[in-house]
Amino acid sequence: MFVINEKNYIIIPIDYNAFFYSAKENPKKIRYSKDYVISDNLFKEIFECINSNQNKVIILDMRNIVFYNPRLFGDLEPYIDKIVFVNVGNVGSVKQRLVEDLEGLEWEGESIGFGTGLKVFMMSSNICELINSYRKDKIIEIIFDLVENENKPILLESSGLYGNYYVNIKKMFLNVDNFYFIMFCLAEMVYPYIISKRINAFVSSSKNGAIIANILGGLLDVKEVHLIGVGPKYSMELCDSVKCIQEERKYAYIFDFMCTGTELKIVSALINSKRGYLVYSAGIARYKENINFNLIKDMDVIVDTKELGIKYKIFGEPGDFEIEKEVVK
Repeated sequence: MFVINEKNYIIIPIDYNAFFYSAKENPKKIRYSKDYVISDNLFKEIFECINSNQNKVIILDMRNIVFYNPRLFGDLEPYIDKIVFVNVGNVGSVKQRLVEDLEGLEWEGESIGFGTGLKVFMMSSNICELINSYRKDKIIEIIFDLVENENKPILLESSGLYGNYYVNIKKMFLNVDNFYFIMFCLAEMVYPYIISKRINAFVSSSKNGAIIANILGGLLDVKEVHLIGVGPKYSMELCDSVKCIQEERKYAYIFDFMCTGTELKIVSALINSKRGYLVYSAGIARYKENINFNLIKDMDVIVDTKELGIKYKIFGEPGDFEIEKEVVK
C-alpha cells in the first residue's frame, strides 16, 4: 500500500490506492476517475496498516471516495482514537455510513472526522494545510531524486543548449510505485482541462513525452499523436505523423521536462499549419514557475525547479558553464 510515512503520523491517499489496486487487477483497463470505491481487499490493507502502526496517528484521505460496503468501517471502532478522516464527501452517502459505522467520531466542519482521543493532535496540527500539501511534498520528493548534477555542462537534446542540472525522467520509470503516483497526480491535474476544453488528442514530441502521453491517454481515454523528429538534434522529417493533425481539432501538448520551450514552439507551428488548435500543455516539470512562451494560455506542471530548491541555469556553450563556475568562486 502506498502511504506517506512521517514521524508521528501516516497519511493514506485512499483514492490513489484504489486506482493502484485497479491497475494491478486490470492492467489493460487502467482508467483515471474522479469517483473511487473502497473494495473489501483494499480495506483489508488499510486495516492492516492501522493495526501495525498503533503508535502513530493514521490520516485517511477520503477525497474522491463515493462508495464502500455498509458496515465495512465498523471494524475500525477499536482504533477510533488514532484515526482522522479528511476530505469526506456526501456523494454516495459515504459520510452517513461513517457516522453509522463509527458513532464515536467527532466532526470538524463537514469533511473532517476524528476520535475524541485526538483532540490534542487536532489542535496542534494544521490538518487542512497538512492534507493540502502532502501530495505536492511527495511529488517534490520523487522528482528531486531524479535530479542529476554532474558538475559539468549537460547537453539538453531538445534545445541544443546546456544546463547545470538534468531531471532524468527515465529513472522514474524504474520505480513502479513512484511512477504510478506521478502519473495519477498528472491525470488528476489534466482531467478538468480535458473536459472543459474538449481536447481531441494529446500531442508529444520527445521520447519520454511520448511514453507519458501514451499512458496518460490511456488513463483519460484520449488519443495520442507523436511528432517524430522535433527538436534541434533531430531532423525535421516528420513522416506521416503530421497527417494525424486534423483541422479544427483541439490538442494538448504533453512533455516530461520543459527547459526553453523549443519543441513546444515547433509543435505549435505545426498544428497551426494544419489549422488545428493547441489549447493546453502539461508535463511533469519545468525550468521555472512563471515561464511564458506566449504560445499557449494554459500550461500546467506538477513541479518546477524553484520548488525543487535547485538553481537551474542554461548555457549556450560548454565554456559558459566554466566561466559561471569561476565567477561563483
